[in-house]
Amino acid sequence: MGTEVAIRPMEARDVADAERLYRLAFGTYFQLPDPLAFRGDACVIEPRWRSYPDGGVVALAGGAMIGLCFVSNWGGLAVLGPVAVHPDHWRHGVARQLLGPALEIVGRWRNRITGLFTFPQSAQHLRLYQDFGFWPRHLTPVLAKPLAGPHEVPGAATLSARTDRAAVVAACRELTESVFAGLDLSREIADVVERGLGDTILLFEDGALAGFAVCHTGAGSEGGSQACFVKFALVRSGGGAAGRLRRLVAACENFAHGRGVGQIAAGVSTGRHDAYRTMVELGFRMQIAGVTMHRPHAPGYDRPDVFALEDWR
Repeated sequence: MGTEVAIRPMEARDVADAERLYRLAFGTYFQLPDPLAFRGDACVIEPRWRSYPDGGVVALAGGAMIGLCFVSNWGGLAVLGPVAVHPDHWRHGVARQLLGPALEIVGRWRNRITGLFTFPQSAQHLRLYQDFGFWPRHLTPVLAKPLAGPHEVPGAATLSARTDRAAVVAACRELTESVFAGLDLSREIADVVERGLGDTILLFEDGALAGFAVCHTGAGSEGGSQACFVKFALVRSGGGAAGRLRRLVAACENFAHGRGVGQIAAGVSTGRHDAYRTMVELGFRMQIAGVTMHRPHAPGYDRPDVFALEDWR
């Protein structure tokens, strides 16, 4: 029988406890000697809650937080996760009680597809999400490499250096719309600059936007102070797309050099084979392997012609 808990929306007063619970749950899952050291000084809950304050739900028992679930709103796509439960309450049905209210949020947002990242070796996780209509799609490695360069990257820029930010964000939205109707990273693109979490790296060709990458780095960001974390990146499809991705990644490495970090990390679905292969050829190596699950079972922008990177953890 599932644990009796109270579920309510996440509030500002919950964010610090939710961050700690997230670290404890995943640090324990990965068997770290100090579970609370999971992902170092990176933060996941706080930056996401600031961007999507209506996206979180928490589970309480005896007045204490024992679980959380978060959803991010990327327009046509809702990203579910993280889902975290206190280790003392594992296998008591808490995650199952959180998922229903979280998916009600998605229903209000009216996203076309909901996606998540989970562990392919965990039959328990796969069964849980399948019970809520999610189905496995593709292996999705999280890749990393030591920084190389710096590089000469013609047409590279940063959003923080632009005076026409609104126009640039609109151009980024046109680019995401070109691969999946409604896909909109506007909050992620702007918030990383406005909240000092990193920067959005831009790539221009012939004066037009050809790609962008949302990069987190620094304590309190999703990358932490030791790495540049590419949360999402996309380049224009068609002829020369692989070369565009190479140049955009090189520009991200230049940005990371300027921030004094030694590593760059990004996730990519193997359903976008050419993008994945390009990253491997650039020297990226797998840190962990996940699997993406979609609700409903539809490809979204998981297509071979799409050169996109993202990490839904």
